[in-house]
Amino acid sequence: MYIAISLYGLSLLCQVIATFISILFFKHSSKVFRWAWLFLAIGLGLMIVRRVTPILHIFEFGHHDLLDAIFSLFISVFLLLGVIGLKKLLNKTDGALFALEAFTQLDPLTNSLSRTEILYRISKEIDRSRRSKHCFALLEMDIDHFKNVNDQFGHRIGDEILTSLVKHSKDTLRSIDTIGRIGGEEFLILLPETSVEGATQFAERLRKNIANMVNETSSPTSIKITISVGVTIFDPNMNPLVERGIVLNELMNEADLAMYQAKNQGRNRVALWSASTPPLRGHDIKKE
Repeated sequence: MYIAISLYGLSLLCQVIATFISILFFKHSSKVFRWAWLFLAIGLGLMIVRRVTPILHIFEFGHHDLLDAIFSLFISVFLLLGVIGLKKLLNKTDGALFALEAFTQLDPLTNSLSRTEILYRISKEIDRSRRSKHCFALLEMDIDHFKNVNDQFGHRIGDEILTSLVKHSKDTLRSIDTIGRIGGEEFLILLPETSVEGATQFAERLRKNIANMVNETSSPTSIKITISVGVTIFDPNMNPLVERGIVLNELMNEADLAMYQAKNQGRNRVALWSASTPPLRGHDIKKE
Protein backbone atom coordinates (compact mmCIF):
# COMPACT_ATOMS: atom_id res chain seq x y z
CA MET A 1 0.00 0.00 0.00
CA TYR A 2 2.78 2.42 0.93
CA ILE A 3 4.58 1.64 -2.32
CA ALA A 4 1.40 2.47 -4.26
CA ILE A 5 0.99 5.76 -2.34
CA SER A 6 4.62 6.67 -3.07
CA LEU A 7 4.22 5.89 -6.76
CA TYR A 8 0.99 7.90 -6.99
CA GLY A 9 2.71 10.74 -5.08
CA LEU A 10 5.62 10.83 -7.52
CA SER A 11 3.17 10.69 -10.39
CA LEU A 12 1.25 13.63 -8.92
CA LEU A 13 4.49 15.61 -8.48
CA CYS A 14 5.48 15.06 -12.12
CA GLN A 15 2.01 16.14 -13.22
CA VAL A 16 2.15 19.31 -11.13
CA ILE A 17 5.61 20.23 -12.48
CA ALA A 18 4.47 19.68 -16.08
CA THR A 19 1.38 21.83 -15.46
CA PHE A 20 3.47 24.56 -13.86
CA ILE A 21 5.87 24.63 -16.84
CA SER A 22 2.91 24.92 -19.22
CA ILE A 23 1.41 27.81 -17.26
CA LEU A 24 4.79 29.54 -17.11
CA PHE A 25 5.29 29.22 -20.83
CA PHE A 26 1.76 30.42 -21.52
CA LYS A 27 2.62 33.69 -19.79
CA HIS A 28 5.99 34.22 -21.48
CA SER A 29 5.81 32.57 -24.89
CA SER A 30 5.11 34.38 -28.15
CA LYS A 31 1.55 34.80 -29.38
CA VAL A 32 2.08 32.06 -31.96
CA PHE A 33 2.30 29.37 -29.25
CA ARG A 34 0.42 30.96 -26.34
CA TRP A 35 -2.94 29.26 -26.86
CA ALA A 36 -1.31 25.87 -27.37
CA TRP A 37 0.39 26.19 -23.97
CA LEU A 38 -2.89 27.27 -22.37
CA PHE A 39 -4.78 24.23 -23.61
CA LEU A 40 -1.90 21.96 -22.59
CA ALA A 41 -1.87 23.48 -19.10
CA ILE A 42 -5.64 22.97 -18.76
CA GLY A 43 -5.39 19.35 -19.90
CA LEU A 44 -2.52 18.58 -17.54
CA GLY A 45 -4.30 20.38 -14.71
CA LEU A 46 -7.40 18.23 -15.18
CA MET A 47 -5.27 15.11 -15.17
CA ILE A 48 -3.98 16.05 -11.71
CA VAL A 49 -7.41 15.00 -10.42
CA ARG A 50 -6.76 11.56 -11.88
CA ARG A 51 -3.60 11.34 -9.77
CA VAL A 52 -5.23 12.53 -6.53
CA THR A 53 -8.28 10.26 -6.67
CA PRO A 54 -6.42 6.90 -6.23
CA ILE A 55 -4.55 8.28 -3.20
CA LEU A 56 -7.83 9.34 -1.59
CA HIS A 57 -9.32 5.90 -2.26
CA ILE A 58 -6.37 4.21 -0.53
CA PHE A 59 -6.79 6.31 2.61
CA GLU A 60 -10.59 6.00 2.55
CA PHE A 61 -11.10 2.36 1.59
CA GLY A 62 -7.64 0.83 1.95
CA HIS A 63 -7.88 -0.36 -1.66
CA HIS A 64 -4.85 -0.02 -3.92
CA ASP A 65 -3.73 -1.20 -7.35
CA LEU A 66 0.05 -1.40 -7.58
CA LEU A 67 0.03 -1.98 -11.35
CA ASP A 68 -2.12 1.13 -11.90
CA ALA A 69 0.25 3.14 -9.69
CA ILE A 70 3.23 2.00 -11.77
CA PHE A 71 1.49 2.90 -15.03
CA SER A 72 0.46 6.29 -13.60
CA LEU A 73 4.05 7.08 -12.72
CA PHE A 74 5.31 6.12 -16.18
CA ILE A 75 2.60 8.20 -17.89
CA SER A 76 3.32 11.27 -15.73
CA VAL A 77 7.10 10.98 -16.21
CA PHE A 78 6.71 10.70 -19.98
CA LEU A 79 4.36 13.71 -20.02
CA LEU A 80 6.85 15.74 -17.98
CA LEU A 81 9.73 14.78 -20.27
CA GLY A 82 7.59 15.65 -23.28
CA VAL A 83 6.73 19.08 -21.88
CA ILE A 84 10.41 19.77 -21.07
CA GLY A 85 11.45 18.71 -24.57
CA LEU A 86 8.71 20.85 -26.10
CA LYS A 87 9.84 23.77 -23.96
CA LYS A 88 13.42 23.48 -25.26
CA LEU A 89 12.22 23.18 -28.85
CA LEU A 90 9.98 26.23 -28.65
CA ASN A 91 12.71 28.21 -26.92
CA LYS A 92 14.85 27.67 -30.02
CA THR A 93 11.89 28.42 -32.29
CA ASP A 94 11.13 31.68 -30.46
CA GLY A 95 14.77 32.67 -30.84
CA ALA A 96 14.69 31.84 -34.55
CA LEU A 97 11.46 33.83 -35.03
CA PHE A 98 12.98 36.79 -33.21
CA ALA A 99 16.10 36.63 -35.39
CA LEU A 100 13.98 36.33 -38.54
CA GLU A 101 11.85 39.30 -37.51
CA ALA A 102 14.94 41.38 -36.83
CA PHE A 103 16.43 40.32 -40.17
CA THR A 104 13.34 41.39 -42.11
CA GLN A 105 13.04 44.70 -40.25
CA LEU A 106 16.69 45.79 -40.35
CA ASP A 107 19.25 46.25 -43.07
CA PRO A 108 22.02 43.82 -42.01
CA LEU A 109 24.86 46.14 -43.07
CA THR A 110 23.85 49.55 -41.71
CA ASN A 111 21.37 48.56 -38.99
CA SER A 112 18.88 51.02 -40.45
CA LEU A 113 15.40 49.80 -41.35
CA SER A 114 15.13 47.51 -44.36
CA ARG A 115 13.39 48.67 -47.53
CA THR A 116 10.29 46.63 -46.69
CA GLU A 117 10.10 47.96 -43.14
CA ILE A 118 10.58 51.65 -43.97
CA LEU A 119 7.90 51.45 -46.67
CA TYR A 120 5.59 49.77 -44.14
CA ARG A 121 6.27 52.56 -41.61
CA ILE A 122 5.51 55.22 -44.24
CA SER A 123 2.25 53.46 -45.14
CA LYS A 124 1.19 53.41 -41.49
CA GLU A 125 2.16 57.08 -41.15
CA ILE A 126 -0.11 57.96 -44.09
CA ASP A 127 -3.07 56.47 -42.21
CA ARG A 128 -2.05 58.11 -38.94
CA SER A 129 -1.57 61.48 -40.63
CA ARG A 130 -5.01 61.29 -42.17
CA ARG A 131 -6.54 60.66 -38.76
CA SER A 132 -4.60 63.36 -36.93
CA LYS A 133 -4.63 65.86 -39.83
CA HIS A 134 -0.92 66.53 -39.24
CA CYS A 135 1.61 66.68 -42.08
CA PHE A 136 4.70 64.52 -42.24
CA ALA A 137 7.89 64.75 -44.29
CA LEU A 138 9.70 62.17 -46.38
CA LEU A 139 13.36 62.67 -47.29
CA GLU A 140 15.48 60.75 -49.77
CA MET A 141 19.21 60.92 -49.03
CA ASP A 142 21.93 59.80 -51.42
CA ILE A 143 25.73 59.91 -51.07
CA ASP A 144 27.43 62.06 -53.70
CA HIS A 145 30.01 60.35 -55.93
CA PHE A 146 29.81 57.14 -53.90
CA LYS A 147 31.12 55.14 -56.86
CA ASN A 148 34.40 57.04 -56.55
CA VAL A 149 34.68 55.96 -52.91
CA ASN A 150 34.23 52.30 -53.86
CA ASP A 151 36.66 52.61 -56.79
CA GLN A 152 39.35 54.37 -54.76
CA PHE A 153 39.11 52.60 -51.40
CA GLY A 154 37.27 49.35 -52.15
CA HIS A 155 33.81 48.07 -51.35
CA ARG A 156 34.71 47.13 -47.77
CA ILE A 157 35.51 50.75 -46.97
CA GLY A 158 32.41 51.74 -48.90
CA ASP A 159 30.33 49.55 -46.61
CA GLU A 160 31.95 51.18 -43.59
CA ILE A 161 31.06 54.60 -45.01
CA LEU A 162 27.40 53.53 -45.27
CA THR A 163 27.44 52.31 -41.68
CA SER A 164 29.05 55.55 -40.50
CA LEU A 165 26.49 57.62 -42.43
CA VAL A 166 23.58 55.89 -40.75
CA LYS A 167 25.19 56.21 -37.33
CA HIS A 168 25.68 59.97 -37.69
CA SER A 169 22.25 60.41 -39.26
CA LYS A 170 20.61 58.72 -36.27
CA ASP A 171 22.37 61.21 -34.01
CA THR A 172 20.44 63.97 -35.80
CA LEU A 173 17.06 62.20 -35.79
CA ARG A 174 14.40 62.59 -33.14
CA SER A 175 13.14 59.53 -31.28
CA ILE A 176 10.02 59.41 -33.49
CA ASP A 177 11.97 59.65 -36.76
CA THR A 178 13.12 56.61 -38.74
CA ILE A 179 15.70 55.93 -41.43
CA GLY A 180 15.70 53.03 -43.86
CA ARG A 181 17.94 51.86 -46.64
CA ILE A 182 16.15 51.37 -49.95
CA GLY A 183 19.14 50.28 -52.00
CA GLY A 184 22.82 50.98 -52.54
CA GLU A 185 23.66 54.34 -50.98
CA GLU A 186 20.06 55.59 -50.98
CA PHE A 187 18.07 56.08 -47.78
CA LEU A 188 14.60 57.27 -46.87
CA ILE A 189 14.01 59.30 -43.71
CA LEU A 190 10.50 59.59 -42.24
CA LEU A 191 9.76 62.66 -40.12
CA PRO A 192 6.28 62.41 -38.51
CA GLU A 193 4.34 65.58 -37.70
CA THR A 194 6.79 67.80 -39.57
CA SER A 195 6.03 70.91 -41.63
CA VAL A 196 7.83 72.16 -44.72
CA GLU A 197 9.94 74.53 -42.64
CA GLY A 198 10.85 71.86 -40.10
CA ALA A 199 11.72 69.32 -42.79
CA THR A 200 13.96 71.67 -44.79
CA GLN A 201 15.71 72.85 -41.61
CA PHE A 202 16.32 69.26 -40.54
CA ALA A 203 17.56 68.26 -44.00
CA GLU A 204 19.96 71.21 -44.11
CA ARG A 205 21.26 70.45 -40.62
CA LEU A 206 21.77 66.81 -41.59
CA ARG A 207 23.55 67.80 -44.80
CA LYS A 208 25.97 70.06 -42.92
CA ASN A 209 26.64 67.45 -40.23
CA ILE A 210 27.48 64.79 -42.80
CA ALA A 211 29.68 67.16 -44.83
CA ASN A 212 31.66 68.16 -41.73
CA MET A 213 32.12 64.72 -40.19
CA VAL A 214 35.10 62.41 -40.61
CA ASN A 215 33.88 58.88 -41.22
CA GLU A 216 35.07 56.07 -38.99
CA THR A 217 36.61 53.46 -41.27
CA SER A 218 39.56 51.08 -41.27
CA SER A 219 41.25 53.14 -43.98
CA PRO A 220 44.36 55.09 -42.87
CA THR A 221 43.11 57.95 -45.03
CA SER A 222 40.36 60.12 -43.57
CA ILE A 223 37.32 60.10 -45.82
CA LYS A 224 34.68 62.80 -46.00
CA ILE A 225 31.47 62.57 -47.97
CA THR A 226 28.57 64.80 -48.90
CA ILE A 227 24.92 63.98 -49.49
CA SER A 228 22.11 65.27 -51.65
CA VAL A 229 18.68 65.33 -50.03
CA GLY A 230 15.24 65.51 -51.58
CA VAL A 231 12.31 66.60 -49.42
CA THR A 232 8.58 66.14 -49.91
CA ILE A 233 5.63 66.76 -47.60
CA PHE A 234 2.46 64.73 -47.19
CA ASP A 235 -0.58 66.93 -46.60
CA PRO A 236 -3.49 64.80 -45.27
CA ASN A 237 -6.00 67.34 -46.60
CA MET A 238 -4.91 66.77 -50.19
CA ASN A 239 -6.74 63.94 -51.98
CA PRO A 240 -7.87 62.19 -48.76
CA LEU A 241 -9.67 59.45 -50.73
CA VAL A 242 -6.67 58.34 -52.77
CA GLU A 243 -5.57 54.80 -51.95
CA ARG A 244 -2.65 54.51 -49.53
CA GLY A 245 -0.49 52.50 -51.94
CA ILE A 246 -0.85 55.14 -54.65
CA VAL A 247 0.02 57.89 -52.16
CA LEU A 248 3.11 55.97 -51.05
CA ASN A 249 4.36 55.62 -54.63
CA GLU A 250 3.72 59.31 -55.29
CA LEU A 251 5.63 60.36 -52.17
CA MET A 252 8.61 58.19 -53.06
CA ASN A 253 8.61 59.55 -56.60
CA GLU A 254 8.44 63.14 -55.33
CA ALA A 255 11.31 62.62 -52.88
CA ASP A 256 13.32 60.93 -55.64
CA LEU A 257 12.73 63.78 -58.09
CA ALA A 258 13.70 66.35 -55.45
CA MET A 259 16.87 64.41 -54.65
CA TYR A 260 17.84 64.29 -58.34
CA GLN A 261 17.14 68.00 -58.56
CA ALA A 262 19.63 68.54 -55.73
CA LYS A 263 22.14 66.45 -57.69
CA ASN A 264 21.46 68.46 -60.83
CA GLN A 265 22.04 71.73 -58.99
CA GLY A 266 25.54 70.74 -57.95
CA ARG A 267 25.17 68.11 -55.20
CA ASN A 268 25.77 68.58 -51.47
CA ARG A 269 22.48 70.41 -51.16
CA VAL A 270 18.80 70.09 -50.25
CA ALA A 271 15.93 70.38 -52.72
CA LEU A 272 12.24 70.61 -51.90
CA TRP A 273 9.76 68.96 -54.24
CA SER A 274 6.96 71.07 -55.63
CA ALA A 275 4.39 70.56 -58.36
CA SER A 276 6.62 72.63 -60.64
CA THR A 277 9.64 70.35 -60.12
CA PRO A 278 10.60 69.23 -63.65
CA PRO A 279 10.80 65.48 -64.25
CA LEU A 280 14.37 64.37 -64.88
CA ARG A 281 15.21 61.90 -67.59
CA GLY A 282 17.82 59.20 -67.12
CA HIS A 283 20.42 61.05 -69.27
CA ASP A 284 19.93 64.39 -67.47
CA ILE A 285 22.28 63.45 -64.62
CA LYS A 286 24.63 60.76 -63.49
CA LYS A 287 23.72 60.04 -59.90
CA GLU A 288 27.14 58.81 -58.84
